[in-house]
Amino acid sequence: MSRPQVIDDQEHERVHDRVAAVDVAKDTGMVCTRTPHPSRPGAQRATVWMVKARMNAIRALGRQLHKDGIEIVTLESTSDYWRIWVRREAHCRIARAAGGNWRRCSRI
Repeated sequence: MSRPQVIDDQEHERVHDRVAAVDVAKDTGMVCTRTPHPSRPGAQRATVWMVKARMNAIRALGRQLHKDGIEIVTLESTSDYWRIWVRREAHCRIARAAGGNWRRCSRI
């Protein structure tokens, strides 16, 4: 029997308990969060809502995501509409074309 190979997980493979995704369109973003269910241990709860692509609405979304303890946010956009949704100071990452290749928002 050969010796087992141990491979640590990569950062892009980690599982987070509190996540959000935003599907960005020209005038809105459809937001979905998954968080632990408040009354059912081990279960998750998804919440979905629309946010207008306006600075005040996006700032309010950021405050809500922070309040909810969201650990990571992913954005999906078919154009450059995502730019208003990302602040250079944000502690987040944006996926490049190839999975696992990440860069800091502050470098964009």
